Amino acid sequence: MSSTSSPAGRKLVLNTLLETDHYESLIKELTCTKCKKYMKPPIYLCIDGHSICGPCFEKSYQCHVCKKEYSQIRPAVLESLANKVLFPCTNKGCPKHATLPQLEQHTPHCQYRIINCFMARVYGECTWEGRAGEWMDHCFAEHKKRVTELPFITVKDKWDAKRTEPVLNYFLLKCYDKVFNVYQIYDKRGGRMMWTVLVNDDQAEKFYFEVDIFLTNMPSKRIIYRRPCKCEKDADFLEHTQNIYIPVENVFSMLDEGECMNFTVRIGEVENLELLETPTESESMILLNSNEVPNENETH
Repeated sequence: MSSTSSPAGRKLVLNTLLETDHYESLIKELTCTKCKKYMKPPIYLCIDGHSICGPCFEKSYQCHVCKKEYSQIRPAVLESLANKVLFPCTNKGCPKHATLPQLEQHTPHCQYRIINCFMARVYGECTWEGRAGEWMDHCFAEHKKRVTELPFITVKDKWDAKRTEPVLNYFLLKCYDKVFNVYQIYDKRGGRMMWTVLVNDDQAEKFYFEVDIFLTNMPSKRIIYRRPCKCEKDADFLEHTQNIYIPVENVFSMLDEGECMNFTVRIGEVENLELLETPTESESMILLNSNEVPNENETH
């Protein structure tokens, strides 16, 4: 087998091709000269043959290059190429090349995209800006109290009745080779506290999280909830019915002497959970949907 017919050889040839000036000129031809974005069908032409992408065409009355009207003919060859070419990611330094549909999925989550520290959006105390792939290192260096490499984090949080921001706390847990985003949100209008956990995995349902609210000096008072994790690509995660919701009066009843709430958030794998069995009648004093009254002798 020749070196070019092996998978490694074909990959080397492809990478070499993608780096050529010829391929770069092809990408340039498939880039809209008005908005500078990659063109995907439908593509339009003016009567002099200048191309323009669909969104720019919808907002234009004449060609931005020659000022002439647009043609009724669509460039079939150009559109065919746009569906087949591997476009480079627009984030500087990223080696990713993919078709436009694949690139649209990749770009919002690219590790080379420039972001601001999300901690600043919650706590308002960080000015960091950099690549998404370097953010975790920044958090471990600058936000040590809010990140951990353990599958749990324990929090002692002072209740502040004057706080108006809905997100009370935000934490990062790096475990199971994933990054888990933990949100604690106060829904003042709804009169409830909410916890949710997002993970950077399309199969988020493989993981669950528990919120354990406790009083250190009163072990008889404790609230424990368990829910599935959700994928961080879930845009409407705050509306999801599988978040943990607790009436705020229940939370107030769990404040300690210092007006602090103590809670632990744990992450686990669903496959390690044991299935619960339904208790038999002899193990339960409550018989639902039954008009029979238990025999007095059977209740002792």
